[in-house]
Amino acid sequence: MRIGCQTVGYGKDVTDELAIKLAYNAGFTALDFSVESEARLGMPDKDFNEYFSGLGKMAFDLGMEVGQTHAPFYTFNTQMADYDAKIEFTKKAIKATALLGSKYTVIHAIKPPLRQFNEYMKETKEINEKFYKALIPTLKEYDVYCAIENLFAGDKNGDIVPSSCSTAEELAEYIDICDERFVCCLDIGHVNVVTQNKGYEHVNYRHMCRMLGDKIKVLHVHDNNGKRDQHLIPYAGSIDWDEVVKSLKSIGYSGNLSLETFYFMQQIKSECLETGMGMMYMAGKRIYDMFMRQI
Repeated sequence: MRIGCQTVGYGKDVTDELAIKLAYNAGFTALDFSVESEARLGMPDKDFNEYFSGLGKMAFDLGMEVGQTHAPFYTFNTQMADYDAKIEFTKKAIKATALLGSKYTVIHAIKPPLRQFNEYMKETKEINEKFYKALIPTLKEYDVYCAIENLFAGDKNGDIVPSSCSTAEELAEYIDICDERFVCCLDIGHVNVVTQNKGYEHVNYRHMCRMLGDKIKVLHVHDNNGKRDQHLIPYAGSIDWDEVVKSLKSIGYSGNLSLETFYFMQQIKSECLETGMGMMYMAGKRIYDMFMRQI
């Protein structure tokens, strides 16, 4: 198990190369690499191959692992209006994942606006089955696994409500309708905001882990106040991290602890980035140490 962090959220002047160096200097040994930029994904093949394989080599030479990547994600209207193009960008993200030396890329399910609570479930499943199955040949070609993440939506009042794959049951169903190339990215922070909804108390760490089991291959680790998706460092919100660790241990989770705390880092002044990265690492290390000593 390694402690990882995202490569985005540090300001527009922080390049991918600098993000790797900042993470390395802070003590991280794994990366959740952002392959979301369409500008990068749209580069000519030669430049594309050199760029992502070069970043992968840079991380490898530092003794770091690209544990996972994050593919582009779009609003429903944007994705559906330019569907074929978005599919192609997602396929390029899968290729970039392989060039970086990673086996897992997180690809969000499509979230139609009507997909809230138990509404529009059948239609949403059909949309996503078509979307994910279109990626299977590319996943197999590059020996990459698609990690589907538990998500949420905002209602007309701006409150967080369940949406695509918010529950373990729906997430497992999405994974199972595809093939062995699909796994789960358990987003710790998203569980905490969805479970606050009446009738969704079962969306908790113990139940999510029990239902998804060894489908969980990667994590998004961050904290919040239970009301907003704040992407804070662990222990800065209301999440019971002891319960998180116990739940993951109960299924024998052995992947990385990958922090996704970009909103926290966006509050850090550019001249204090190293201090912020250090705070992020120390929070991750606290969970790691708990994980290592708990039975």
